[in-house]
Amino acid sequence: MILGEGDHVTLAVKHKTTIRYSCPVIDAHNELRMSPVNTGLQQVLSHTIAVTPNTLIKTHSDHFGNQVAHFNLLEPHDSLEIIASSTVETTNAISCGPESEPDALSYKDRWLEFLQWSPGVPELPEYGSLEIPRKISMTMDDIEFGHALYEMACYFFNTFRYDPDVTHVHSSPRALFEHGGGVCQDMAHAMIGVLRLAGIPARYVSGYIFDPAHGEVGDHLRGAAATHAWVQAWHEGYGWMGVDPTNEKLVDWQYVRTAIGRDYFDVPPNRGTFRGEADQAVDVAVHINLVTAP
Repeated sequence: MILGEGDHVTLAVKHKTTIRYSCPVIDAHNELRMSPVNTGLQQVLSHTIAVTPNTLIKTHSDHFGNQVAHFNLLEPHDSLEIIASSTVETTNAISCGPESEPDALSYKDRWLEFLQWSPGVPELPEYGSLEIPRKISMTMDDIEFGHALYEMACYFFNTFRYDPDVTHVHSSPRALFEHGGGVCQDMAHAMIGVLRLAGIPARYVSGYIFDPAHGEVGDHLRGAAATHAWVQAWHEGYGWMGVDPTNEKLVDWQYVRTAIGRDYFDVPPNRGTFRGEADQAVDVAVHINLVTAP
């Protein structure tokens, strides 16, 4: 499907998480970051979260403006099902431009927390050793910056294989360099490290990606069957621009954003605790359908 710049598309997302415990647990407390928010590139048309066993769900906004749903399950239960359903209108554009109102502060002061090292993106010498074709800089104009960002995504895509068996959710970006592969979280963290080393504010984005080839034979987008991760880099002319090193793409209408942070540990889709000695098995499935297109 070929879209024009600024065209709008409506996507329906169903994100189902099932947790099974080896024996009943109690006092479960969960935070969910599965709720899309309105931005210059997407508008939320509807959103619901259903939890089984049934319980009261409350919401709040976190430090980064993400919508967080939270709930408690105090009674014994041996399974937990969470279904987040969203309908979102997305835009075929790579950014929504700079801030609407000028800010007297420099970008280094405004975006300091996205320039510093963080738990998921520690300082590593590997960031500076990569042979990326074009050295990115904030002194580039917006067009050159966009090209450099895309070339960096292509470099990661062609240099590191997509391999879910060599890293885990708590892996450092160093594991990507050591094993030569990883998943979207690893590639996003490593690319953020390269950008921060270059003095470019960069943040981690969690959400979903629609695969137009879903159900068909052929190449598929990586990360479309679960929650996906990509990067946003700041440029004074563009604003925040999304780039996906896992799929060598600039972010467009196929992406639905749910949360932003310094790294994954600010934005896990589900973070929780429970009381009990049970083992748990987690199953996650994400389905996205195209509802309307131009």
